[in-house]
Amino acid sequence: MNAQSMLGMFHAQELLLVSVIRALPPEMRRRIADEFQEQVELAEGPHLSASQEHDTTEAFKTHIRKLSILLASFS
Repeated sequence: MNAQSMLGMFHAQELLLVSVIRALPPEMRRRIADEFQEQVELAEGPHLSASQEHDTTEAFKTHIRKLSILLASFS
């Protein structure tokens, strides 16, 4: 799958996730944002870049950073 296809898929998932999270109580949104931030930090580790295509890996990292900021703004 190329980077453009991955970004389209990420965007669709982001829209769904944001809709679901907005419906949750504030304390749950905060917990989700915190857990997601932990996943962002894990994904940015060096283990991904060694085994994945560079463009796809960078697209994923960019997406999760953006989503992490968005989730943090909800909490």
